[in-house]
Amino acid sequence: MILKKLGYYKELSYGDASDPSIMDHIHHKIENKKELCNYLRSGHILAACGGVVHDVINPDKGIIGSPDTFTDGTWIWQADLSYYVEEYDLDLGNDFIDHIKSLEWHVPQDIDIDYDNIEVI
Repeated sequence: MILKKLGYYKELSYGDASDPSIMDHIHHKIENKKELCNYLRSGHILAACGGVVHDVINPDKGIIGSPDTFTDGTWIWQADLSYYVEEYDLDLGNDFIDHIKSLEWHVPQDIDIDYDNIEVI
């Protein structure tokens, strides 16, 4: 199973130095923001993780969620991604938006997750 990374930025705990900066992708006009955030929150849990994550743009906001990982069978993202879309108008790119529009804003319910054979690109 090959999953495409979504929303991995170098400032986030799960990002690395080769990932883009989140600061270059915020404050964009986000159409269908409610539907987009609902989609992100409705993903299948790929990994439930203990702990908390904090806002990396404004640390004074404190805890924003958990470090869980979600998927829709095509993309992989972290639970805090919807927070950044909602709070900072984080642009997720046309490839992902076109994908979820084609699914009419609903995460597929019948995906087969092969936990022993996941490759993230």
